[in-house]
Amino acid sequence: MKIKQQQTVVATLALIRKQSAAHLPIGHSFIPYDILVTVVDSFTSDKELTVKALFATLPYSDMGLRYHFRKLVDTGWIELHAVNGDARVKQVKPTDKLSKHFELLSNSLTPLLNIPSFQHDTKITSPQP
Repeated sequence: MKIKQQQTVVATLALIRKQSAAHLPIGHSFIPYDILVTVVDSFTSDKELTVKALFATLPYSDMGLRYHFRKLVDTGWIELHAVNGDARVKQVKPTDKLSKHFELLSNSLTPLLNIPSFQHDTKITSPQP
């Protein structure tokens, strides 16, 4: 990879990190960032994501995941829903707060990264209980 290309990649990654920190509660750890991205990706792909599946997907310790997961639930970024009436199995979904902030992040990055804008697909709507 040429130096100029590496500089462009580094600048792009720094921009993504800066914009993500401005719109999402990521702090100093990639754990909450990965949780939020996985939740939004699953939701926008119409895939059911359970707490168990989320924890199995991410490459972090259960203790680290539990800490950041609980914090995201308690501060209203993600929410839990019973699956098929079974209170033991919980599906993870984005809240309106996360949907709004992820839309702001998407809108801020789209023109900077030369990503085509899709007028009808950019809005994420959270489920209504």
